[in-house]
Amino acid sequence: AVSRKLGIPFKKLDPLELDIEIVTKTIPRSFAINHLILPFEIRNGVLQVVTYDPDNKTPLQDIEQVNQTELKPYLSTRSDIRKILSEFFGFQRSITAAESQFSSTGSSSTVDIGNLEQYVKLSSAQELSSTDQHIKAAVNHLFNYALEQRASDIHVEPKRDSCLIRYRIDGILHTIYKLPKAVHSAITSRIKALARLDIAEKRRPQDGRIKIGQRDGKEAELRVSTIPVSFGEKTVMRILDTNVIFQDLNELGFSKRDKAVYNSFITAPHGIVLVTGPTGSGKSTTLYSTLKKIASPEINIVTVEDPVEMVHEDFNQISVQPQIDVTFSTILRNILRQDLM
Repeated sequence: AVSRKLGIPFKKLDPLELDIEIVTKTIPRSFAINHLILPFEIRNGVLQVVTYDPDNKTPLQDIEQVNQTELKPYLSTRSDIRKILSEFFGFQRSITAAESQFSSTGSSSTVDIGNLEQYVKLSSAQELSSTDQHIKAAVNHLFNYALEQRASDIHVEPKRDSCLIRYRIDGILHTIYKLPKAVHSAITSRIKALARLDIAEKRRPQDGRIKIGQRDGKEAELRVSTIPVSFGEKTVMRILDTNVIFQDLNELGFSKRDKAVYNSFITAPHGIVLVTGPTGSGKSTTLYSTLKKIASPEINIVTVEDPVEMVHEDFNQISVQPQIDVTFSTILRNILRQDLM
């Protein structure tokens, strides 16, 4: 209603569509936060900004004068503008501080990446610190932001001159941040430390896990995979949410006929069921939900996984470890002696 009355279009802010460079480098942080003005795009030489108070012309005119460009205002809510400014400027300050430290020391090896903890407690929403904990804060922000956007995967990809942070949301990869190459090693090391991986080993792929406590008190797990690529180590983290993975089979989208057929498969006394599909298609959700349905005190359930995606106390889960000869074949031979029906 306010938008129509003022003749100014309303802009629903989607963080995935915003360029952190435009948001944080077009106008000073203090000016943006004081006036709650957020620049989000330059289109045909015209700077597009959102504000909650378009009647206040003075700051908008100041932006036009300083940037020597025409400005087109949009209307948005005070809370949305404040939240995005806090997140984007906070993250940018942490990354800038890290890059500055590396430039002055000439090496990223002096950065404090924290102790080898497996459980990360995510803090409440606030600007990230640019103190000696900036890398720790930046990584926590990446986790928080991914959970807020309901991402299924986090990608940390090294390029020749930069580092891309990408989230997979609804099956599509979105580039969220483009970071300076100087901070890539520290961010990767922090993630590897949390996942109990060998920080010094950069030549071989590694797998690990991180458990994180969310702001609402719930927990989620990250399955971490690192692999060496042309410009450094690439890290991919699969977000595993127990509320999503362990579901009732009735909620998985089976048709009435398919559900009846599938139930006959999983309740049979013996046999093999193959579950296949591309990344993110629901293979793990289907399998874990199936095990949850058939689990009972009368049944001994043993799983062989590479790696264990989600730990559940009703299953005896075994992780493949080829480095110590714990392979699929050796495990299958040994579990035959474990009183399986």
